[in-house]
Amino acid sequence: MVIEEILAESRDLYQGQYDELIGRLIQIPRGSLRSRQVGGTSYWYLRRHLRSKGYEDVYIGPVGDRSAEALVQFVRERKKRIDERNTVKQALKALGVTRVEFQEKGYHRMFAALADAFGRVGLWDEGLMLIGSWCFNVYVQVLGVAFFPLRTMDFDFGLRIPFTGDKTNVDQLLRELGFSAKIDPGHDKIDYVLPGVGVVEVFIDRGKATPAQVDTLKRDLSIRPAAVSFLQILIDHPVTVPVRGIHKAITVPSMPAFFVHRLVTAKFGEYRDTAFHAAKIRKDYKQAALVAKRIASDEALQVELAGIISELSEDLRQKMRAGATAAEAYIKAPDLTEEDILHIQRLATADK
Repeated sequence: MVIEEILAESRDLYQGQYDELIGRLIQIPRGSLRSRQVGGTSYWYLRRHLRSKGYEDVYIGPVGDRSAEALVQFVRERKKRIDERNTVKQALKALGVTRVEFQEKGYHRMFAALADAFGRVGLWDEGLMLIGSWCFNVYVQVLGVAFFPLRTMDFDFGLRIPFTGDKTNVDQLLRELGFSAKIDPGHDKIDYVLPGVGVVEVFIDRGKATPAQVDTLKRDLSIRPAAVSFLQILIDHPVTVPVRGIHKAITVPSMPAFFVHRLVTAKFGEYRDTAFHAAKIRKDYKQAALVAKRIASDEALQVELAGIISELSEDLRQKMRAGATAAEAYIKAPDLTEEDILHIQRLATADK
């Protein structure tokens, strides 16, 4: 009937708005804004509450600084988006949408759902690894790395080649979680997209993947991963960590491996053109700096870093050091400071 079609269109419209709002809210850092005066200059801080640790103030930047003010406005946006979310939620209720249908998507729910789903089919035991910015977020939540606002919604995973696990239909698994396949013929890959939540991408190391191994992977897992350079730096140094809210421990690269990989790929990795990807490169360096600071506080991590660097080819060592030197060109507070560069370059040249 016409009325049913109108209601269905309204539900789809409001559901789309709801997903977009939730996606926006996930990215906005939680906390309250504070300003302090030091030596006649005012600075912005984000006050966050840490369970069992109390409050911490995260430096944003000087009052009036363009980048700092942009992040301040982003934080202030939270209340408005929450009000909009509540309005849309009421509209969905009036249209008969159940609580389950508009249950909020987000880091805790979707990340946990992905991690648990991959665990059920044994992928964490067979070479799957969480990489990228969500991996950095795990370092923050579990391994004591300093907080920095998450700037991407992509869930990136690396996969060891050759894959020796059992066959499983990852395409179907992701579709059941609500993701849709997005074919990228230019890069011969398929990503999985969920509006308002993010993108799932799976990567393999270009240098380790023969055409036959890639064909086997496509057949056994029903996915088409993207081949990238230097991924083996991460894959060769896995660490298993428990994450609150996830039934099975997940695999991430060790922090020293992450540090080395960030320096190499910030300058030499795919999708790091300085003319188009300056913000992404700066984010890579910031994450490297915060991980470097954590490594510098732990003797065991320093020993592991020295071991990883000693195993690199001379070409990769030179790329790592060139990446550390190039970081100076991306200084822009609060995203990347001179102090951050010092943390990076101290560790990158410690073996000299």
